[in-house]
Amino acid sequence: MRPFLFSLIVPVLCLAQAPSISVDQPHFDFGKLHGDAKAVHRFKISNKGNAALNISRLNPSCGCTSTVIGQWTLNPGQSTEVEATFNPVGFRGPVHKSIQVVSNDPANPTVDLTFEAEVLREIMPSSEAVFLQDVQRTAPRKVSVRLVSGNGKPVHVTDARSPVDHYISFSVRPEGNDAWVDIHLEGTKIPASRQSGTDAVVVKTDNPRAAVINVTVQWELRASVIAEPGRVAWVEPAGKELRSKVVLKQVDGKPFRILSARTTNPVLKVEGAGKGAASRHDLQVVLAANAKAGMYSEKILVTTDSPDQPEVEIRVAASLR
Repeated sequence: MRPFLFSLIVPVLCLAQAPSISVDQPHFDFGKLHGDAKAVHRFKISNKGNAALNISRLNPSCGCTSTVIGQWTLNPGQSTEVEATFNPVGFRGPVHKSIQVVSNDPANPTVDLTFEAEVLREIMPSSEAVFLQDVQRTAPRKVSVRLVSGNGKPVHVTDARSPVDHYISFSVRPEGNDAWVDIHLEGTKIPASRQSGTDAVVVKTDNPRAAVINVTVQWELRASVIAEPGRVAWVEPAGKELRSKVVLKQVDGKPFRILSARTTNPVLKVEGAGKGAASRHDLQVVLAANAKAGMYSEKILVTTDSPDQPEVEIRVAASLR
């Protein structure tokens, strides 16, 4: 009878040997943080079981949090600390993050450590990217960014500039403790070859905690003269002249003149460009018969007297066998 009882007791004892992970305070509130200062907290982890606890991984919920652990293996009764460092750069307002602790605890293989914070920025822009679409080249456009005071003190803008200051300019106006930066886009000063762009704006203030504020300006001009089709393509045997019709139209029906049509290859030419003013121009794109076999990727640059669109680009591709 005794051997039978012993054989029952031994498996029960073996099953009872297991680690048990325990966290004193799994959640921490950093409170209010400035956006340029890292914050550190240490979570205490203990092994309440009766077998070795092996911590295999720490998985932060984002790259804004780095972790360091005192030791990866805890014998029964031992404790260690997980140090979490939160970098609030780029955040503002309430933030909630977590760290997943993976271990060999059979009952709780994953445990979440969580923290929260309210990130304060000395100066908070209403937007870090602004968009100007359907811009008429002949009509100036304005977009505004509000710099909101996060410390109760007035925002003082000392400078605002862009590498493309020939067509982007600025004006500043206060409103209470905040400041508005008005960004002006002068379409008439944009190079004729450009229809869209993304430009950087650098705003400087007298606040050392927010000395530089970057804003991205994306813009797109309204197409007033369009080419149909906008791309010509041929796949033909070499040795014969190729022709394709392209129509240039003014979208509002206004008459315009074609001043020139330049090509990037002498075997390519444009016919019908020397006529008077009209809201529609029928052109012929011609690839000469002496074009050799091979691949061609060319452009036609049409200049017009339209102030809203002085240039129109037509792409030409050919595969001659």
